[in-house]
Amino acid sequence: MFSYRYIVKLVILVVFSTIWTLTACSGNRLELTPAWRIYVNAKPFPTIAEASKAEQDIDWSGDQYKKMAACTHSFAAKELHTFLKKLCRCEDQDSAFILMSLSTPLTENAIVLTDLKTAQENPDLMHVIKDHQLVAKLDSKESFAIVSEQRRLYIIGADRTGTLYGVYHLLESFGIRWYGPEPFEEVIPSHKILHITKPVIQKPAFETRGFWAWEDRGSRDFYLWMARNRMNFWTIAEPNRPFLKKIGMRLTVGGHQHFHDFLNPGAEYPYNHPAFQGDENKKKDPYRYSKKEYKGDKDNDGILTFFEAHPEWYGLIDAERKTFKYEFGTNICTSNSDAVSELTKRMVDQLAEGKWQQANSLNFWPIDGGDWCQCKNCEPLGSPTDRLLILVHQVHQAIEEGRDSGRINRDIQVIFPIYHETLPPPTRPLPEEFNYENCIGTIFPIKRCYVHFLDDTLCTEYNTRIWNDFLGWTEQRPKYYKGQFFIGEYFNVSRIKSLPVLYPTIMAHDIPLYYRYGIRHAHYMHVYTSLLGMKRLNNYLFARLLWNPELKMDDLMQKYYHDLYGPAAALMQRLYENMEYAMSSVKQWRHTDHLAQRIIDDKKPLFHLQHLKLKAYHPVENDGVDLEESLKALQQCREIIDSVRQVDYPQDIEQRLAEDDQNLRYAENTVSFYYWFTQAIEAKRRGDMERAESHFQRTIPYARGLEAEKEIVQTASSHANAADGLKATRVEAVYKKFGNELLRSDWEW
Repeated sequence: MFSYRYIVKLVILVVFSTIWTLTACSGNRLELTPAWRIYVNAKPFPTIAEASKAEQDIDWSGDQYKKMAACTHSFAAKELHTFLKKLCRCEDQDSAFILMSLSTPLTENAIVLTDLKTAQENPDLMHVIKDHQLVAKLDSKESFAIVSEQRRLYIIGADRTGTLYGVYHLLESFGIRWYGPEPFEEVIPSHKILHITKPVIQKPAFETRGFWAWEDRGSRDFYLWMARNRMNFWTIAEPNRPFLKKIGMRLTVGGHQHFHDFLNPGAEYPYNHPAFQGDENKKKDPYRYSKKEYKGDKDNDGILTFFEAHPEWYGLIDAERKTFKYEFGTNICTSNSDAVSELTKRMVDQLAEGKWQQANSLNFWPIDGGDWCQCKNCEPLGSPTDRLLILVHQVHQAIEEGRDSGRINRDIQVIFPIYHETLPPPTRPLPEEFNYENCIGTIFPIKRCYVHFLDDTLCTEYNTRIWNDFLGWTEQRPKYYKGQFFIGEYFNVSRIKSLPVLYPTIMAHDIPLYYRYGIRHAHYMHVYTSLLGMKRLNNYLFARLLWNPELKMDDLMQKYYHDLYGPAAALMQRLYENMEYAMSSVKQWRHTDHLAQRIIDDKKPLFHLQHLKLKAYHPVENDGVDLEESLKALQQCREIIDSVRQVDYPQDIEQRLAEDDQNLRYAENTVSFYYWFTQAIEAKRRGDMERAESHFQRTIPYARGLEAEKEIVQTASSHANAADGLKATRVEAVYKKFGNELLRSDWEW
C-alpha cells in the first residue's frame, strides 16, 4: 500500500510539473508561468493601455483620485506584464500574462493590482482586506501588501504609489534588479520560483527619498530607475511633470534664489510709487515707503527698481543697505512686514496659478551663507536661525491663507535649511501657531568628512562640530523646534565634480543613525544621472537603505557583485573596496579651505590638516587617507580592472566594466595630478628647482588626460559640472601659470 505521505508527495510533484500554470502549495510556493492574468481597474479610461498613458489628461494637483489611481495602477500592470515576459523569456508574446479588467470575474492564476481605496469599492476584494486586516497594517503612505490566496496573488497598496511599489517588490522577489538607469544595469535572472510563507507587508522607513535638484537634467530611464527602487523626490523643473506624478514622485521647488526672484533689487518695481513720476499706469502701491531712506530714481533711467522704491526692505550692514546677487549677498530685512508680504504674496501666486502649481514642497532657503540685517528691529528677533524660522512661519501662513481661499488645493511642505549660519538650533520659542507638520528642517552637513562617520568623536577637525549641532536640534533641551527633519547629504558635493567616490561603509552606518535620531526625509544634492560606473552603487544603496535601514548589507553587496560581474565578482569587490578607501578623502582635496584652495591661495603649508598629508600619517584623532595612500590604492584598482578586462564577458558585463574603467581613469588622473603637482610646488618653495621641474614634468600626462575628460564631468548639476577634468581640479589657472614660470620657453600647453 501507498502511504499517505507518499500520496501527498506525488500530488505535489504532479501539480508543480504543470508547465503553463502558476501553482500554489499550502499558499506559499509560486511558480511563474505565462498563463497568469493581471487584473487592474482602468476606469474611467476605456482600456488598460489608454489608462497607463493618460497622465497628460489628469490634473495631478487636483482631486481626481480615480483617474490618478487608474493611471498609476495600469502603468504598474504594464510594468509587471513587461518584466514577467522578460523573466519567462516568453516566445508567445501575445498570450503571455494577459492584462484583464477588474470589472470582469476573477479567474484562478490571477494577479490583482489595487489599493485600499479602490479595493473597498469592489465587493470581490473586501474579504482580502478584512481577512488580513490591511486597513490597519497599511497605515503609512506608499506601503503595500502582497497576499497569496486560492491560486491568486493580491498586490494592495495603501495608495496608488504603494501598488506600484508592490509590483516592483514582487519582481525583485523573482530576482530582478535595476542597479542603474541603463539597460545594461538591469538584471533579469532565470529564477521563476517564489516562496510566500505569509503576507508581505512593507512600508518605507523614510517618508521622502530622492535627490535635491533644481534643473531639468533627468531622463525617462533615470526616473524609472528611481521609481523601481522606490524613490519619490525630484524637481518640478522637469517639463514632463505628469509622468513623474504617475510614478509617485513628489515634486519640489526652491533654493537660495527666492529673494532674487521676487524682490530683485534691480528689477522694475511693479506698483505706482507715490513719490515717483512716470509709473501712474501701474497698480496702486499697497506699501508705505521710508521718506528717510527713499532717494528716487538714483540712476536716472526713468525706471524705479525695487531697491530704489524701498531700500528699507534690504538688509542693513554697518549702517548701509546691502543687497544680493542671485543667491549670494545679504538677506532682506526680515522685520520689515511689507517686504515679507510682497515676498510671500508672489510666492503664493506661483504655487496657486504659476509655474509651481504641481509642487508638493517649497525649499525656502535664505541667501547662501549670507549676512543678516543689523537694523534695530531685526536684532531683537534673535539669531539667524530664530529669524529664519519666523520667516518660514510667515511663508507657511501665507500658503494656508491661499488654501483657505481655495486658490491652493493641496498640502505644501515648507522646507528650511539647517546650514552654515543656521546650523545652531533656535534659541527661543517659535511662534505659537508654528506648523510643525508641514514646516520641516533640512540638516545640511556640507563641511562634513567622509573618511569618518558623522558621529565619530575622533573626527575633531570636521564631524564632531557638525554632530554637536545635529544633537542640538534633535536632543537638546529645551527643544524649541519640535518638527520633522530632512537630511541633505553631499555625496557629490559640487567640488567633487562626479569623481567616483564610493560610500557603502558611510551609508551603512549613517543612514540607520539618521533614522534612529528621528530623521524621516532624505536626499542628496548634485546626483549624477549617467556614466555612473561603480558610482551606481551609491545611488542604489541610498535608495535601498532609505526604504529599509536595517537591510543586511553583506547580502545586498554580495548580490550586487554577483549580479553585475558574474565570474569577476570577487575581483570587482576588491576593486570597489580599494576605490572606497582611495577616494574617501576627496573633501580634504578640494572643498573649502583644503588642498586645492590652498594651492590657489598659495597658502603654507599645503597639507595643514591631520586628515590629509602627502605621505602616510596616522594620528590618533583625525586619521585620514593620505595622498600617497590614495594613489597606491588606485594603482591596485588599475591592476584589477586590467586583469578582469582581459577576459571576454557577455556584452552587458563588458559595458559595465567599460564605464567602471572610465570612472577609474578619471580618479587616477586626478589623484596623480595632485600628488605630483603638490610636490612640485613644495620643491619650488624650498628653492629646489631641479626637483620642482622633475615633479612638474610628471604631472603633464595626467593633466592632459584630465583635459580630455569631458563626459563624466558633465553628468550632474550645473554647480557640480565642469568643462573638463582639469578645470574640475580647480587649480588649472595656477597650474598653467606655474608651468610658464618654471619651464619658460620649454613649456607649451
